[in-house]
Amino acid sequence: MEKLADAAGKKVRIGGKSVKTISGVSDSFHRLRVVDHRAMYDVIDEARVVLILGIVHRGDLERWIRSR
Repeated sequence: MEKLADAAGKKVRIGGKSVKTISGVSDSFHRLRVVDHRAMYDVIDEARVVLILGIVHRGDLERWIRSR
């Protein structure tokens, strides 16, 4: 979570293999891999806010995305 907070303060995107952008029909958000869990979040650039949408175990990720 510290990476997310630092990125929001600096207008810098987190790079590397641990972050992916998920694009759906209605919206898009980012996924941060943390061991066996995934932190789903969105960055609101204008307000410099990181909105945590959920922290999901990797086995439940597909079901969580479908329920959105």
